Amino acid sequence: MAKRIAARRVALAGAAVALFAQCAAHAQLPSPRTDPRLERRTSLDEVLLETIRVETQLQAWTLRKLCLDGQAYWVGFGESTPTGISPAYKDGKPEPCKARAR
Repeated sequence: MAKRIAARRVALAGAAVALFAQCAAHAQLPSPRTDPRLERRTSLDEVLLETIRVETQLQAWTLRKLCLDGQAYWVGFGESTPTGISPAYKDGKPEPCKARAR
């Protein structure tokens, strides 16, 4: 019985160390915010497919359909800042798209 408990403790400790190492390795991955070489830049004109302006008496916002990597997305904007992003769907399926020719 004592050997089983000791074996379980060793197994749990090993699993905890492996999980910690995996989390630590993941935390060290560079991100575009910290490594500008990972950032892709494009202009809105190159990826814009459609614009819809929604207005009420109290507020207004703009929805823009963008083409990113062959997939269409709706991006919501407040006055000037993006506020949300959602994949665009057509006939119940993700809507593919082609970027404009440059």
